[in-house]
Amino acid sequence: MKILAISDIHGKKSDKLIDYLKKEDISALLIAGDITDFQITEFEPLSFVKPFIDEIVEEADVDVFAIPGNCDPAGICNAIKESGPDEKPAFCMHNQLIAYENVVILGYGGSNPTPFNTPGEVDDDDIYLRVYELLAEYDYIGNTDAKRVTILLTHAPPYDTKADLLPDGTHVGSQGVKKPIHEFQPNINICGHIHEACSIDKVGQTIVANPGMLENGKAVLIDVDEDAEFTVEIVDL
Repeated sequence: MKILAISDIHGKKSDKLIDYLKKEDISALLIAGDITDFQITEFEPLSFVKPFIDEIVEEADVDVFAIPGNCDPAGICNAIKESGPDEKPAFCMHNQLIAYENVVILGYGGSNPTPFNTPGEVDDDDIYLRVYELLAEYDYIGNTDAKRVTILLTHAPPYDTKADLLPDGTHVGSQGVKKPIHEFQPNINICGHIHEACSIDKVGQTIVANPGMLENGKAVLIDVDEDAEFTVEIVDL
């Protein structure tokens, strides 16, 4: 099973994305936040969400799992859930977990505070509590005999990794994401937020992958086999 992850769409469609999804026979698309931009239309940035996801599902026949970013306004989860055809709706994974074949996806959107006062910012202590609770819930209910790949989908990257590195060398990620990763060690963390930080790194045994801004033409490809063995790589769309 192939899963593709993208982030930071910011209101710009990508024909290359749809072509790649079809060509590579992708089963699921993960969207790590910032789907909208501040001025999609003068009054309604959420108007971009449904047409964007509808086209992806209808053209490429993939399942879509998305979280909000810090730039997405209130109502983003409803906009995600209202997207896709009735038989294949998109899922808003904010503060949710779901089993998908032999993969478990756990999601938390928004970001730690930024200098820009964006609508989806959350105190880092609150991020820690919510992400910890998600991972702890799966740790409690998960069947340890079953072979599964755990994917933590966050908008904010974990602090002090390649995924949160600005061009000037400053790390601006979230300790609230990093700490529970240390504690529970999910297999993969897909994140976004820092457009220039397209990368693959590790926190302990957890692979951390940031596909960067969609406009830059990169994505993360996760390939999972029936024994829950997996690979993670950055790909060109």
